[in-house]
Amino acid sequence: MATSRQVSLVVRRFLWGQRNYSTGDIKTATTKVSRFAEIDARIEKALPPKIKALWNHPAGLKTIHFWAPSWKWCLVFAGMADYTRPAEKLSWRQSAALAATGIIWSRYSMVVVPKNWNLFSVNVFLALTGVMQLSRIFLYNKSLEKSKEDESPEPIMGPRIGDDKDDGVNFGPPVVTDPGEGFGPPGTGPPSTK
Repeated sequence: MATSRQVSLVVRRFLWGQRNYSTGDIKTATTKVSRFAEIDARIEKALPPKIKALWNHPAGLKTIHFWAPSWKWCLVFAGMADYTRPAEKLSWRQSAALAATGIIWSRYSMVVVPKNWNLFSVNVFLALTGVMQLSRIFLYNKSLEKSKEDESPEPIMGPRIGDDKDDGVNFGPPVVTDPGEGFGPPGTGPPSTK
């Protein structure tokens, strides 16, 4: 029990760099400071007041809330680099995933505490990049359909139902004028409903 508590205290000290925290005796606890806390205090002392606010913000430079969205900008830049690729080489699934991720996490970044504007901005741009690529793919597919329609010859068809012209060639279903016609021998047909 004592060992697991000691380990958890060391891990907590290492992860959060708590000032004036030690796993040693109570008497020496106020004199020992973690290395992270020392470095943090030196940096904080050297910073101007406006940047110090960013440094100590809950989503500031010392937290994952800053660095995860900062690295996510690489996805936006990769999506923007795909603007130079031809539309036939783009993946609609990948573009849809980027757009959906951007839309979902943009909403989440406004709900989560602390409010993270870096996360919001990267996800808005990610959604825009994905939607732009999807529109390029959609327009490319429409142009393919149009070019196939232009290249295909007019289909050969016979007279349609209701044409008065009877040249002996009829590729459509037979034109039925009498409801009883075509159901067996002449004069027989479905039972009368009169």
